[in-house]
Amino acid sequence: ALCISLFSLNGYTEQSVEDVLIRLEEKMSDIKTLQTGFVQEKNLAIFDKKITLKGKIFLEKPDLFAWHTEEPTRYSMIVRDDVILQWDEDIDQVQKVSMKDNPAFQTVVGQMRKWLSGIYMSLLGEYNITVLRQNPVSLKFIPRENTMAYNIISYVRIVFREDERYIQEIYIKEKSGDTTLLRFTDTLLNIPVDAAAWEVKPRGR
Repeated sequence: ALCISLFSLNGYTEQSVEDVLIRLEEKMSDIKTLQTGFVQEKNLAIFDKKITLKGKIFLEKPDLFAWHTEEPTRYSMIVRDDVILQWDEDIDQVQKVSMKDNPAFQTVVGQMRKWLSGIYMSLLGEYNITVLRQNPVSLKFIPRENTMAYNIISYVRIVFREDERYIQEIYIKEKSGDTTLLRFTDTLLNIPVDAAAWEVKPRGR
């Protein structure tokens, strides 16, 4: 049986956690395409340094995902099915990676796609999930011991918009002490995505 964390301190039970996940999935189920800006703040514990990245994310169900960093350096990652294409302006070469041959990539990319696509019930087998807050909804994901994420991540916290139609931010605390805060801006849902979004190497390069 799936053991969902009880959060009795605030009156949440196992059933209410499932109810929240089902409600979120239903509200996000009609999202076919996504275009959103992002600001990523990564704090490196060992160097006591913060790195800020800005760019755009595109998603088209069922199997297209694109991550384009625009500042301070340019980097692109396109995911089609189980193949990852990467490019950055320093090397200026397209690299191809099979997720089947790279379990770490498969875990990170696969779970990011689930979070962004609103597929939360499927994460119950990989995480203990608690409801931190109801308005706006905030969820905490703690990796289970038998998962690959357990070796890397302490927890993930996701905060949703007030209308629960999409995510407002994702916070990741790694076991190394590093943290990542990903905030979403100017999010557009179900708008046709320009073909250029799926090109790993920017036009004119």
